[in-house]
Amino acid sequence: MSLLILGGTGTLGRQIVKQALDEGYQVKCLVRNLRRGAFLKDWGADLIYGDLSIPATIPPALKGVIIVIDAATVRPTDSYTAETIDWKGKIALLEAAKLAKIKKFIFFSVLNASQNSQIPLLELKVRFEQKLKESQLNYTIFQCSGFFSRSNKSIRNSNTRTTNSLVIR
Repeated sequence: MSLLILGGTGTLGRQIVKQALDEGYQVKCLVRNLRRGAFLKDWGADLIYGDLSIPATIPPALKGVIIVIDAATVRPTDSYTAETIDWKGKIALLEAAKLAKIKKFIFFSVLNASQNSQIPLLELKVRFEQKLKESQLNYTIFQCSGFFSRSNKSIRNSNTRTTNSLVIR
């Protein structure tokens, strides 16, 4: 069974890739930077060039894929905006998945995002969850507790202190 994992170079995504490979799945990873994803190839994943900010790169990555696992999100150090990646890119991915007749779409969101929609990234996660629910695709949404780096603008500009990975209001 072939999986396409987005966000495989990230903190959560790499754990998903490793677990899927360990369980014997054929894993493809959509990556913007093949060099940065080299460790995923070393683990046994196939690297497919793709970029959520360039919708035309998405459909070819879905060839032969049964399940999409989306753990991608904008990083504070990216030149992209959350709107570009976590909304427009995700909508392009969802539409391509529907056309490719993907059997299952797994999306990693954030726990209690709807109660924290004043944070722009979380508001986009909530909007995408709704689009996925309306998509007619078989889906699973994991609402994980969020983790943020100190360089995250949404957190840095809010009334929040961080200690290690714990966010305190």
